[in-house]
Amino acid sequence: MAAHVIALANLKGGCGKTTLSINLASGLARRAEVGLIDADPQGALRHWSGWGEAKSGLPRLFDDHDDAHANLAAAREHCDFVIVDCPPSLDMNVTIELLLHSHQVLIPVLPSPLDLWASADTVKAVNQARENGNQSLSAALLLNQTEPRSAMTRAMQNAVAGLGLPVLPAAVRRRAAYRTAVVEGVSVYQLGGRGRAAVDEIENIIDEVTSP
Repeated sequence: MAAHVIALANLKGGCGKTTLSINLASGLARRAEVGLIDADPQGALRHWSGWGEAKSGLPRLFDDHDDAHANLAAAREHCDFVIVDCPPSLDMNVTIELLLHSHQVLIPVLPSPLDLWASADTVKAVNQARENGNQSLSAALLLNQTEPRSAMTRAMQNAVAGLGLPVLPAAVRRRAAYRTAVVEGVSVYQLGGRGRAAVDEIENIIDEVTSP
């Protein structure tokens, strides 16, 4: 089975890549077999998957091996999609190795020029993975925790242009539903009406990353 691998990467912490990994994987799991890979040494996905009672409709976390690459290899054998939560800056070489085996990479960034500029090293990792053999790796910035009615300022536009990557048209708002889902050990898809607006956002992202 040729699994489609989507990496969530940003060498800057605090951008929300783990929360996005959970929800993107959960949304994809409603239509295909999906695996989650926790490559972050902090192990947030492992803590989340073991939190509370077992819930149906959630993606499978592949964590049988200590090595993220071995877990990725196992997931690719059994799944249609694999979501990889990449490690932070101290493990840049690990991120590059994971990107060598990915089809797409989404780079979550907070909507500020400072956070965009701080993502420059992640863009370097993407370019290095392309130079090292994964020439078809597609990449896009994903604006996370945006505020309602906030416009992209000139400084933001300049920061985006300086990184040289496209911005995914779909963005993610700052919503309590994302935090609530993590605390309850589920995704926004399991929150019912409380998570409806968040589900719509995740579905928009999935439509964009899976469209031909």
